[in-house]
Amino acid sequence: MMRSLILLISVVSIWFCGHSQDQNHIDSLLEKVNSTEEDTSRINLLNRIASDLYYKDQERMYEVARQALELSEETGYEKGIADAYNNFGVYFRLKGIYDLASEFTYKSLEIMERTKNEEGIGYCYCLIGRIYFQLQNYNMSLEYFNKSLQIAEKSGDAYSTAGNNNFVGMVYEQMGNYDRALESYHKSLELNLRLNNKNGIAANYGNIGSLYQAMGNPKSLDYFLKRLELNLESKDIAGVSHTHYLIGKYYNSQSNFQTALDNLNQSKLINDSIGSLLLAKRIANEMSFAYAGLADFEKAYNFNKLYKKLNDSINLEENTQKITRLEMEYRFRKDQSLNTLKNHKTTTLGIASGAFLVFLIVTVLLLINRQRARVKQHTEEEKKLHLENRLKQEEVLYKDKLLQDNIEYLLVKNNLIASVTEQLIQKKSSLKKENQHLINEIILELQAGKESDLWEEFEVRFNQVHNDFYSNLILKVPLLTTNEKKLCAFLRLNMSTREIAAITHQSVSSIETARTRLRKKLNLANSETSLQDFLNQF
Repeated sequence: MMRSLILLISVVSIWFCGHSQDQNHIDSLLEKVNSTEEDTSRINLLNRIASDLYYKDQERMYEVARQALELSEETGYEKGIADAYNNFGVYFRLKGIYDLASEFTYKSLEIMERTKNEEGIGYCYCLIGRIYFQLQNYNMSLEYFNKSLQIAEKSGDAYSTAGNNNFVGMVYEQMGNYDRALESYHKSLELNLRLNNKNGIAANYGNIGSLYQAMGNPKSLDYFLKRLELNLESKDIAGVSHTHYLIGKYYNSQSNFQTALDNLNQSKLINDSIGSLLLAKRIANEMSFAYAGLADFEKAYNFNKLYKKLNDSINLEENTQKITRLEMEYRFRKDQSLNTLKNHKTTTLGIASGAFLVFLIVTVLLLINRQRARVKQHTEEEKKLHLENRLKQEEVLYKDKLLQDNIEYLLVKNNLIASVTEQLIQKKSSLKKENQHLINEIILELQAGKESDLWEEFEVRFNQVHNDFYSNLILKVPLLTTNEKKLCAFLRLNMSTREIAAITHQSVSSIETARTRLRKKLNLANSETSLQDFLNQF
């Protein structure tokens, strides 16, 4: 009880100090809005206020952005409209409504491109990259972060360069390329230290700490604590919440479950007032793990239910499909706009050539336009086909990721149920006789939730994505054993040896041996062709 009270007092004091300082800053900007007569200056101030309210007061952020949009539309100020759209995009991304976040950001991007605002284009690319990152589409996320980084480096914008290097590092970390991730983080940190950008430095410390934790480097906690110190110094409420989550996750990995819960409770108390859906989901998952470690299975079960509920509400698959559609529509409109501009220039040049050549020019233009229409139709068909193929490839990659996550989730679920059941059985005898029937009911309910045959479940889902894989593979290599076919399926999903070993509960050396035997059976022993490249053809 005393620990919870201390946590609450700590959180309230942080919130009060940060809120007072933020309110003074916002009030100062609002005074400028009221004292400024020029519409464009008022709009720019309103959009700046909306941006500053990010992670502090989301509903007020939305309202201020709406005021900026209405005034921009009344005066025809396109930059103000685009900036307001970006603020809406940030708001909806924070709420986990990714289709609306994408829609507003792409609308802003089209305005920025039409008005040739390079800084605005780079910012939109960065926002789109962050949406793709949260949807776990790391290839598209990296593409947009790199485009934003190129614009920032070209213009000499050190702040944006530092920020984009940090985001690029996050993508590489999720892809498992730890060396490139660390390189990008250090590039970002070097720039932020030079700029004395405390928020950027704090973000770098957190990401380096997370990367070190994944690599098993004991320095990870030091980086989390340095990040927390900067968060508190700058009154960054959201940063404090996220850092306590990172520290809680670290202590979970060290099986120090009570210290993990102390930090996770602080993170949850702050985030409940902020409303970040993504962080709420992550906190619930770690709290379920911590309570299970302390043998408080009722709370572990409740937080696991909350985690699954929040995860379902994000709906990655549906949001990914929507943002892919918006991406295709944006690219199509951009291509159409370029073609219209080219046609306009050609027509203007033809008219300027003189009246005495009118008949000849008209004849030539008719022929050119006829041929151009054919070329344009062919080009559009090729682009459409290319986009369709790309969408199919993205769908397969996404479904492969879902498939891999599904089997890992089922394995973790079974292991957790088995562990909880075993501990309940051990503790049952120590309970009163009249309470033992309740334990038996819980054990039966837990056992009913286990997946009886993970491989059959995996195989059904795998065949839904790659329905011809096994039949084509058997035609090529008819004498594969059941275990070898399983290994082929895992490799087809580009899973690493370590991941396969974790899922199948085998050692890494056993999987390496199985891979070597499989190469011989596939006649690849003396070939430079990798197993993944060979299996990708089926």
